[in-house]
Amino acid sequence: MTSSTKATTSARTLSFLAACAVALVSGTPYLYSTYANQLTTKLALTALQSNAVAAGVHYGLFLSGPLFGRLVDSQGPRTVGCVAAALLFTGYAGLSWTYSGVFKSFGFLTSFLFLILVGMGSQAGYMTSVSTNAHNFHSTRGIAMGIPIAGFGLSALLFAQISSQWYKHDTQAFLFLVAKTIASTILVSVFFLQVFPSEDLEPPKDQESSVVHTAGSSPSSNSSLFDNDDISEEEAERRRRTSELERLIAPTHTASHGHSSSHAIVPKSLSGFKLFRTTHQAQMLMLAILLLSGPGLMYITNAGNVVRSIYREHLDDPSKPPTDEDLTRLQQLQNYHVSLISLMSCIGRISVGMMSDLGKRGSGKWWGVNRVGFLLYAGFCVWLGQTFGSNVHDIGDLGRVSLFVGLGYGSVFGVAPTIVSEWFGVSNFGTNWGWISIAPAVGGQVFNLIFGW
Repeated sequence: MTSSTKATTSARTLSFLAACAVALVSGTPYLYSTYANQLTTKLALTALQSNAVAAGVHYGLFLSGPLFGRLVDSQGPRTVGCVAAALLFTGYAGLSWTYSGVFKSFGFLTSFLFLILVGMGSQAGYMTSVSTNAHNFHSTRGIAMGIPIAGFGLSALLFAQISSQWYKHDTQAFLFLVAKTIASTILVSVFFLQVFPSEDLEPPKDQESSVVHTAGSSPSSNSSLFDNDDISEEEAERRRRTSELERLIAPTHTASHGHSSSHAIVPKSLSGFKLFRTTHQAQMLMLAILLLSGPGLMYITNAGNVVRSIYREHLDDPSKPPTDEDLTRLQQLQNYHVSLISLMSCIGRISVGMMSDLGKRGSGKWWGVNRVGFLLYAGFCVWLGQTFGSNVHDIGDLGRVSLFVGLGYGSVFGVAPTIVSEWFGVSNFGTNWGWISIAPAVGGQVFNLIFGW
């Protein structure tokens, strides 16, 4: 290995670790349940206002996906990382000041606006992290993207434990600590973020002609691409990917344009909203993510309210105001379930990324399982969690719900970005995944309305 190769490998490793650090501190929208009751009580919010404030952070998170996806494609991860730091610091610092009474007359409005900024900053940090690794890794892209995505899900667990240990009775100081910690971590990390051109992301020109020639061939002829046991794993992965892209979208594209591309499913101009308006595979993927993430997001958003409701039902006299001991116990239960959801989400994101890599390793020589199949696994976990949730009779029954909902929700986001990068290429990954990210916002709102009803 030459010195230049070693330097590139070291820089790529530092970039990967920096991307993981950015993701780890960016997933704080799921932290809301740990301070939701305190914020509602302090600002004297009505139930409607409290739910609106809770929705604000998710609106900011998911609806800003196309914006930051496009920015990270055009401006690079460092610029978007700096934007993420600024938005998250402003959002949490402003929320801290609102809690302390600085904006007392406009508490509801300022909380809603600052939480929108928190959501937008989280999306910017997420796009910075995931897009960097999508460009820098290929054959192990599932796990390379799964680890920072898992860190994003683990963020709530990290800060919830800090709240439980050192800031049990000082929400204002806790929110300001979150602001400073996130901003400083991201600003340090962006100096190490770098996108490296990878030769294996594009097939050689001599391979392109052969792929185009086989675009209309039968499945049996395509399978001959993988019959040679002497080819390298990277070459087998490249051939497998090319064959899969042709099966998924090339027939539609060929019918309308009269040719196919070996290294991109769609022409470069077809991305973003236009892609999802014209390509039924993109529409079906978006619908699947909407239906899978909606129930999970519904439970994550309302976990604190569910815990409070069940806990108060089992008090000797629910009509009496809770004592300090009751409030402390309630806070511990909320932190526990937020932490459990975050931990299982992290496990789901890492495990699904790893399994989807192994499932397709060597062009099907192992399991031969398409990455889309892992969306079915995610759906089963979410369904199981909701089934347990429909039979909750005691606070202890909620553990199974948090476990399976967290696992299923994390699994959706552990494999979906990798599917987008493989189906539609990495050159417009941020833009395409940004549009996909709207689906959870719609799904979450629909299922939140059902929950409220």
